[in-house]
Amino acid sequence: MCGEEHTPSSAPRIGARVDFFAQGRGPVGNLLFLDPSVPGSSRATHIRFSPRAGVALDDGVLVSIHLIGDLTKPVEDSGLFQRFALPQAASLQRGDSRPLEMALDESLSLDVGRTGIIGRRVSMTRKGVLLADGIVGFNTASAVSASL
Repeated sequence: MCGEEHTPSSAPRIGARVDFFAQGRGPVGNLLFLDPSVPGSSRATHIRFSPRAGVALDDGVLVSIHLIGDLTKPVEDSGLFQRFALPQAASLQRGDSRPLEMALDESLSLDVGRTGIIGRRVSMTRKGVLLADGIVGFNTASAVSASL
């Protein structure tokens, strides 16, 4: 499992990220958990979903953060940590690749452990059908070198 000791110190940490994959269809997009006013925060107050170009989703998509991070188990057996509806999913029907953002009802810890979300499975479902899933990991910014 990842942790602070596995995150390069030269790369600033900016939230947490899930890359969603649909079985048999490949990448769907990614979900970033962050605090836009404090990029290095260890708490997330917002989410930003960035769909892969050409990916279409219907309304009624639920995002579930599960208790465990085992993708080999059925999603129903993964427990539930928190759930929320994906915002403005109707705009994704057109295959629009612009990010969708929303504030969370309560902030989430970006730590590993019982109260944090790092290492947990996250799934996207609609009407109980699994659309895509992935595991929450640290999101880091690439070190940028100055040029003159």
